[in-house]
Amino acid sequence: MNKPTDILLIKKGDEHAFVEMYHLLNRRVFNYFLKKTGQTDVAKDLTQQCFIRLYHYRESLSEQHPLEKQVYIIAKSILINHIRLENRRKLRDTNYSKEQSDVESYSHFEVSDYLEKIIVKLSPVRKKIILLKVHKGLSNKEIAEELSISVKTVENHITKAHQHMRVLSAELVIVFVILVC
Repeated sequence: MNKPTDILLIKKGDEHAFVEMYHLLNRRVFNYFLKKTGQTDVAKDLTQQCFIRLYHYRESLSEQHPLEKQVYIIAKSILINHIRLENRRKLRDTNYSKEQSDVESYSHFEVSDYLEKIIVKLSPVRKKIILLKVHKGLSNKEIAEELSISVKTVENHITKAHQHMRVLSAELVIVFVILVC
């Protein structure tokens, strides 16, 4: 299969010659990728990419070099690209996690500041309900049980606190809606 005539047939688009070469080298290329990545699914994908690339660029195959060597050069190139993409993805995921953490800490500070401004101007019962809802994360039913009032009363206080917030500012409404919902 490594004769120059076989390479010529593949270069000319002979499907039979390509399939024969595929069956001859597929398992070896797969094992190469499996050894390098340690992941069967990744090795399958990379093997497929290798033969697709070989097929697309078959006209540029060299008749002076063994076909197997050329296939492994393509495989190595695909592996390097895969490793680069994985490293970029890992770096991007790490950076995204860090940014999320920064945003969450900033948002938490900002939300706490807004809540303090709101809570100062609420009645004592509404303050308690909002604090239970936001700080403890209790549901309306849990708040009703803790304060020995009906769920409807809790909802009423939350609605009135919401109306009060509309008067304060549009920013405060957005923060409250996000927290309550």
